[in-house]
Amino acid sequence: MKFLQYKEDLEILNNNCIIFCIHEDEKFSSISKKLKKYTEDNLKKLFKINNWTGNFGKIILLHKSSKFLYNKVLLINCGMKKKFKRNFFLLIIEKIFFLIKNSNIKHVYIKMSNFKFYKNSIYWKMRDIINISKNIFYEFNKYKKNKKKNILKKVFIKINKKKDIVCFNNSVDHSLAISKGIKLTKDISNTPSNVCTPKYLVKKSKKIFKKYKKNINVQLINKKKIKKLGMNALFSVSKGSKNKPYISIINYYHKKSINKRPFILIGKGVTFDSGGISIKPSYLMDEMKYDMCGAAAIIGIMKFIAQLNLPLYVIGIIGTCENMPDGNSFKPGDIIKTMSQKTVEILNTDAEGRLVLCDILTYAERFNPKIVIDIATLTGSCVATLGDAASGLFSNNKKLEKKIKIATKNINDKVWSLPKFKIYKKYLKSKFADLSNVGGKYAGASTAAYFLSYFSKKYKWAHLDIAGTSWKNGKNKGATGQPVTLLCQYFLNFLKKNINKK
Repeated sequence: MKFLQYKEDLEILNNNCIIFCIHEDEKFSSISKKLKKYTEDNLKKLFKINNWTGNFGKIILLHKSSKFLYNKVLLINCGMKKKFKRNFFLLIIEKIFFLIKNSNIKHVYIKMSNFKFYKNSIYWKMRDIINISKNIFYEFNKYKKNKKKNILKKVFIKINKKKDIVCFNNSVDHSLAISKGIKLTKDISNTPSNVCTPKYLVKKSKKIFKKYKKNINVQLINKKKIKKLGMNALFSVSKGSKNKPYISIINYYHKKSINKRPFILIGKGVTFDSGGISIKPSYLMDEMKYDMCGAAAIIGIMKFIAQLNLPLYVIGIIGTCENMPDGNSFKPGDIIKTMSQKTVEILNTDAEGRLVLCDILTYAERFNPKIVIDIATLTGSCVATLGDAASGLFSNNKKLEKKIKIATKNINDKVWSLPKFKIYKKYLKSKFADLSNVGGKYAGASTAAYFLSYFSKKYKWAHLDIAGTSWKNGKNKGATGQPVTLLCQYFLNFLKKNINKK
């Protein structure tokens, strides 16, 4: 699916539809000129017959006529111009693309009113249009015999001002790169765990970035080296599974990189989480294949950076294993020495994500990072607190926390700061070790984040708990691709600010 500018002298392709987004208080004369066949009086009659006034989102379909250049003409009611807001725009775009998806249309031409609801309007309008359309047309049908094919080829958007053309092109480049990162993240996340094993995940990360070898080097760390490095926490989680643990290090370095010290992104990649000896209930356990969404998001974000050839130095690290019950599994009551030399008493084997991450957070120190951000489907507590409205955010640096929050502006990928009360230290005390891996019944999202903070004191760090936002269940079950958009925007903001400085 391509997104292009719609010019008046453009050649009209076959199997097409033109869409007019119309405000109720627009002058009919301007619309009738575009439609030719319909005079102002004809349009008034048409709208009256179709109950147009006061009916936001109302669609009128006009059939082919000798006076039309288009096979189908669609009019959509955008309500009153003065009251129009961004959320109305999103609803209109959703309605348009759902309709297109269920129609036999290859080429779409969209003429929009000059909607003004945020700065840099063309840029963000295009971001919204591409994001919504890609999300609506996304299908994970790899394992289905009968696959639906997307026949929509081109979407043309009318640009009214020449000065907006550069902005339009930038927006399309950014949007398509983000969309590809999201699609990749969704595809990997939705892959069943009998296919998406730890080995599959790291091999996939290597295969995807082969074409970017000019800037990217991917290194794999196997079970033997994991043990040699003293990553006993990560290794312990994997002990009950026949599938061996791995770490994938995706090193992206651009020769014109603005940052000399790397941004490090760490992703939890538990390809299936049974809970281990502290086994989960069987209800919805199939969704535990999504416990590697953090790792999948790292791959999606690195894909975005590589595709746009951004002048950055970024390292993505994926820690991947399975948490399964077996005679070799780690057990409640075990004490494990982490890579940092801190010891952890295991009180619950279903609190395994923090054990995977704590060793990688220690490993990240060797890169002298500028910033470290970890992404993990970490706690059910975060889901209970925030639902799917936002990811939990925890940071040891106020400026970093603020920049991540700024990145959420204009995008539907939100965060909410988790509290950092010092009492959580007390919750994590162990009688027999330096730390316990859980902090009791309550404040689970915060105590889990606090646990990780013990291993990230040597650099600026943020933690994103995406347990509630990275996939949906029920009839719309599937990965969402969050927080790919958020962190892609974080990097775009960083570049904009620092390039402007120069």
